[in-house]
Amino acid sequence: MHITEVIREWMGWCPNNTAKIRTVPTVTAYEDAAPSAGGSFRARTMNWLGLFRNQMIVMALYFSVVGILLSVLLGGFSLTMFFTGIVAGTLLSGFQGIRFWKTMNEVRDEGAVFLATLWDRTTIATAFIVAFVPVAVSAGAIPGITMSMMNSISGGFIFILCWGLLFVVWRWESQAKRQLKSDGLMLSLAREA
Repeated sequence: MHITEVIREWMGWCPNNTAKIRTVPTVTAYEDAAPSAGGSFRARTMNWLGLFRNQMIVMALYFSVVGILLSVLLGGFSLTMFFTGIVAGTLLSGFQGIRFWKTMNEVRDEGAVFLATLWDRTTIATAFIVAFVPVAVSAGAIPGITMSMMNSISGGFIFILCWGLLFVVWRWESQAKRQLKSDGLMLSLAREA
């Protein structure tokens, strides 16, 4: 008898008893929620770094320093060869910019895109050719270009490469009036504020 009373009480069968309902607090998670002005420095930094444009700024600055250090510290700095590398890097950056533009349009039209899809046969072949040139120079297969000249060319190439991509991302975001975010694997639209 006591068991049935307990069951009725818990299940709410008895009109004089109220059902005992277990409440679980729910938390709504917003993956893109920007921290308030009083948020921690780490939270604000992670939010800032989540934007694709800001990731490109950091990469462009980093590779600019690496390119200059490569040219200057490895010896035989040649300003002419450095600018030759800048021209080559600008051409490759333009090629990659066209591919990024198409990917960013795909993100706008269809949703998040896996960034590894940028690495198709054309991109892999281009990367192989770019990586093969210094190997050919070190083997002496390209007459007239020494390794010190190649260091300056590589430095200029590395210096400019990400700046072109940053310009493409900035231009796309200005025209689309949207911002992109990336976690390193996926490229998607940032939530509008």
